Amino acid sequence: MGLSRRERREQRRKLLKEQRLSQLKAFEQHEKDYDSKKQYKGILGFYDKNYKKFLFFTLSLLVLALISIGYKFATTGDFLNRGVSLKGGVVITIPVEQPVSIDEITSLLKASFPADDMEVRSITEFGVQKAIIITTDNVQAEQAVIDSLVGKIPGAKENASAETTGESLGSGFFKQTMIAVLISFLFMALVVFISFKTFAPSMAVIVCAFADIVETLAITNIMGLRISTAGIAAFLMLIGYSVDTDILLTTRVLKSKEGTVFDRTLSAAKTGLLMTFTAIVSVTVALIFTQSETIKEIMIIMLIGLILDIVNTWLQNTALLRIYVEGRRAKLAPARTDEEMIDEIDEEIGQNKEAEEELEKAGEDSQAKDDEGTPEKDQR
Repeated sequence: MGLSRRERREQRRKLLKEQRLSQLKAFEQHEKDYDSKKQYKGILGFYDKNYKKFLFFTLSLLVLALISIGYKFATTGDFLNRGVSLKGGVVITIPVEQPVSIDEITSLLKASFPADDMEVRSITEFGVQKAIIITTDNVQAEQAVIDSLVGKIPGAKENASAETTGESLGSGFFKQTMIAVLISFLFMALVVFISFKTFAPSMAVIVCAFADIVETLAITNIMGLRISTAGIAAFLMLIGYSVDTDILLTTRVLKSKEGTVFDRTLSAAKTGLLMTFTAIVSVTVALIFTQSETIKEIMIIMLIGLILDIVNTWLQNTALLRIYVEGRRAKLAPARTDEEMIDEIDEEIGQNKEAEEELEKAGEDSQAKDDEGTPEKDQR
């Protein structure tokens, strides 16, 4: 005797339940096997196991940079070494026919003007000294500085040229440039939030860009590099370079579904590091061959910032993204027991069962209507 329709349906559901359970177990086992087999060796393997320690290292660099800038502000009243164009003063350029000792000129000026902030630089062309540049924050000392060098540099009084910036004008430039940097950073942050629509990854990009700027500023302070309006422009450029690689990394990690988070990071690093190293080579060549002090200032700031961007993007930002993505995946898809998977399958089968019963009921109603109309058709 054959099985009834209901019994056959129950057998199909039981078989479906067993097949679905085996599929779920096989899928989860596949993910575990993939993660366990994907073991990297060498530097990549070391980073893969210790990426949280590298995050601590990069955040420590940021804290040290903030402490350095804070100490400078507390001791000098300013958080960077402002050049003449940002605080006012005079720049004196004196051509030379014979090489002059920069150390000797510096010692002479500091002894003659102990209360003034003096800086002496040399202009060379293909290794040959062409002129010296003297910068002082004392606008009134222009003529006195030139007179003090007449005995050291022949023709200093006749050939010297000076460029003066008033204190109020320099302070105005400084305020305007700081406002420009702040506005550009805020708009950058806004664009990042709009692009990713997620707080944690967006903040990781912003923190990385902030770290690039702050750490570069701290190093320039330690080097004693004086920042002019051209230097502020270099910091604005650095924001763009930093965000470029961070957005590349974040987009690849969040939107790509292939491989693990570390696989996606390595894929992004191939492109991002190529971009950064290309920029570093270009900046280095310009720094070596340029004779312009303004261009040198820009290139030095860019070179420092690009090197720091490698550290902050590929150690700090990658670690923050990895913690976020892996934590979210563990929260959304925790390891399930057999009972939980069976409950899920029962729910799926229950939904299918309701659909089957509705279709079966609709079919029975349709058959009943057909049976009612059949006698009338036969009589005709």
